[in-house]
Amino acid sequence: MYDRRLAMKDKTQSTGNGRRESYRFPPICRMTNTMIMPGTDDPEEIIRTTDTGLFVTKMGGGQVNTVNGDFVFEVNEAYLIEKGKVGAPVRGAMLMGNGPKVLDIIDRVGNDHGFSIGTCGKNNQGVPVSDAQPTIRIPELVVGGSS
Repeated sequence: MYDRRLAMKDKTQSTGNGRRESYRFPPICRMTNTMIMPGTDDPEEIIRTTDTGLFVTKMGGGQVNTVNGDFVFEVNEAYLIEKGKVGAPVRGAMLMGNGPKVLDIIDRVGNDHGFSIGTCGKNNQGVPVSDAQPTIRIPELVVGGSS
């Protein structure tokens, strides 16, 4: 991603990713939307074929190291998956991993599609962002939190 200033510095073309909260702030390079296209798997089958896992239905805030892709995100709503069935709610969970590695290990992609809006905070600015994705299964991810 490049805004005009960063593209000039790196001697490349801008990708139009300069955004700012309002006229009071300088534009900075940042994302706008993230989308994963639907696949062919039935979302209920994805859950049925998952022996143990965490079914996340709503994410919270977090942060990403833009240099190496490491991330940590809050989970606002999630449920345990045990023997292929969605069970008890889980509170206070955090998801940690590396974005490029996680994208590489996704093993199931549902034929549904969800949409969410939120706010991206960077350099003391908050701008609207959105994401869209189907049900996906990530076979290995660090889940932390306290009970």
